[in-house]
Amino acid sequence: MVVVSKGDLVWYDDGSTGEFDLPIGATVKQADAGQIVIVTDDDEEKWIPTSDADKLKIMHSTSAEGVNDMIRLGDLHEAGILRNLQIRYNDPTGCKLYTYTGSILVAVNPYQLLDIYDGHHIEKYKNMKIGELPPHIFAIADNAYYFMRRDRSDQCCIISGESGAGKTETTKLILQFLAAVSGQHSWIEQQILEANPILEAFGNAKTIRNDNSSRFGKYIDVHFDHDGTIEGARIEQYLLEKSRIVSQADGERNYHVF
Repeated sequence: MVVVSKGDLVWYDDGSTGEFDLPIGATVKQADAGQIVIVTDDDEEKWIPTSDADKLKIMHSTSAEGVNDMIRLGDLHEAGILRNLQIRYNDPTGCKLYTYTGSILVAVNPYQLLDIYDGHHIEKYKNMKIGELPPHIFAIADNAYYFMRRDRSDQCCIISGESGAGKTETTKLILQFLAAVSGQHSWIEQQILEANPILEAFGNAKTIRNDNSSRFGKYIDVHFDHDGTIEGARIEQYLLEKSRIVSQADGERNYHVF
């Protein structure tokens, strides 16, 4: 039987087995001989008989406070990961949209402009190892650039996510960083970025979730010389959702060009 006290942070699992049902974080508001009162992270108050106390599980301190790198989570499960992202996203000192899982960067779209992508931040993350500074897309770009120069071998950054997650914007930020640190902030980067509107005309469409959803994938090959300076780039692959050309779901449209 789980023994809890007032103020304890716990996981509450009501036993639901739906696809999206998960334990939720909660704070013990009252605990006496007959019942336990908790307030969930959604501000719902629930009364639990002590006979059902097995629905509660003490939360690890790392899940309570949030961590930069989710490998450090004591409660390493789906609910723990989602709560950690929520804590960081809603941080009262400022939205922390980036979180590491080892060398993987998890980003939550803030849907607002943040002053964390300027020249100051580029200089700040240059030549810094992952983990030495707060999580950031520039840290991932710098890590790839460093190992490319040190090992003289190709590096790859895979950007994935659901519609509207910010994949296109993240690609632009990586290119911005690479152009700056390589000392070649020039027309090459601009050509890559300015090719996007043309590709999007043929590969973006209105969907239920996003008015400008990318329905294609691309592999951008950026070439560097022996000094680490960008000397060229090309789009290596172009994958298209071909079925959309002949058929669209209700509330969705064909590609913008059509």
